[in-house]
Amino acid sequence: MFRISLAVILSAGMLVAVSGCDLLKPSGPEEPVVNKPTENILPRIDPKKEKGLVSTDTQTSVVLTVRNKTKSPVTLHWLDETDGARVYYKDVPAAGEVTQDTFEDHYWIILDKADKPLGIYKLSDKDGVIVVK
Repeated sequence: MFRISLAVILSAGMLVAVSGCDLLKPSGPEEPVVNKPTENILPRIDPKKEKGLVSTDTQTSVVLTVRNKTKSPVTLHWLDETDGARVYYKDVPAAGEVTQDTFEDHYWIILDKADKPLGIYKLSDKDGVIVVK
């Protein structure tokens, strides 16, 4: 909100009238709205379904981003193409973020510091984001 005051002063230096009014700031955005690309947030697959999940050998490369919104570090593991064995890749710090190059149809699992699975995620043909809450 802005305040405008108007004072009228006579030539002798005497104040004759003072008037004020409030102007409200326009309610619209100050800058043009730019549409941001939407992120491909990957859906969580229940870790109980891990048995039998195997990453597929594909050629479409994508980037996986992991955002850890918890107060504890987690680890990122890939489920391999042979028998779905866990292959350690990276630590993700508390309140941190990491990226990992990967491929379409690859499965990734997030483990807490006690190695408890928090979720499994599968990449599509687009870059994907895992949000750990």
